[in-house]
Amino acid sequence: MTHDQVNHIIDNKAFPYPTDGIKLIVTHISWVILTDRYVYKIKKPIRFSFLDFSTLEKRKVYCEKEVQLNKRLAPEMYLKVIPITENNGNYRILGSEGTIIDYAVLMKRMDETKQMDMLLEQGAVKSGSIVKLAEVLARFHQEATIVPEGEDWKELYGEFEDISSIKDFLERNFGKETGQFLEEVNRWAYRFLNQTKERIQERNEQGFVIEGHGDLHTRNIFLLEDPVIFDCIEFNDDFRKLDLLNEIAFLCMDLERFDRFDLSKLFLDHYLSKIHCIANKTDERLFAFYKLYRANVRLKIHAINAMATNTDKDKWQNELALVRQYLALYQLYYSALKRK
Repeated sequence: MTHDQVNHIIDNKAFPYPTDGIKLIVTHISWVILTDRYVYKIKKPIRFSFLDFSTLEKRKVYCEKEVQLNKRLAPEMYLKVIPITENNGNYRILGSEGTIIDYAVLMKRMDETKQMDMLLEQGAVKSGSIVKLAEVLARFHQEATIVPEGEDWKELYGEFEDISSIKDFLERNFGKETGQFLEEVNRWAYRFLNQTKERIQERNEQGFVIEGHGDLHTRNIFLLEDPVIFDCIEFNDDFRKLDLLNEIAFLCMDLERFDRFDLSKLFLDHYLSKIHCIANKTDERLFAFYKLYRANVRLKIHAINAMATNTDKDKWQNELALVRQYLALYQLYYSALKRK
């Protein structure tokens, strides 16, 4: 589909269920249409090195996969895949006539006021919700498929070292010393991963690598009576196959971004009481490294977003503020790891 075709659907309220309110959210890989009771997510016809939605057949497969995978943690939210049709220049979601031109994931609309990142901004996340969240994730991970072979240390370093791709951007906006700092951390990460490669391999062999969620940050969680975790990665299997410590480090890092180190510790302590996945000091250092790695990834993503939105001043400033947040965490984690 094209953006104009999506707008045609919105302008004509061409949905299978009636609605008064409509809101469109555009991401780099999808159009998400929020209506009164339902959400329609349409994948853009794009292709990147890590993702391929370039054909109708592939988009259908990945829509189906998105529903299947997300039903593991959000069964009441993800409903089904529905076709989008074109008939004499008219476009409709779940139309009864015409040619199928695309597909949408149909979801139940949740209460956005309960989205975890928003609650954190308001200082409204309670310890009881964190305990429940830890229990939900522990059950999910206990039941998850064990991956026979996870990433080795060189693959991890390759992903980590890619932070160099935004070095010029960081130097322009934060000074030359920031670029030098990136190079220093990369050199340290290479030595650290090389030194811990045997333990990384042991963890692979001991069943600590699972098919998880892959994108476990607070924006992808609704803190309802029973927490709902959504929007797992469907477009790249490798991004979901990760060490338990890598998965939970993402959430802990994001809690700490909101300066909620207390909630991060509470989550980790309760999770570890259910799943014993830290056995020694090396595992503790690996967990700390994975927090650094997750801050690395988010820093890079928001730098790329900032570069893509430099014509929109408000969006650019918002992305730059996020870059600054993740850079501060990056520096904090690196300093702590050097002392360990």
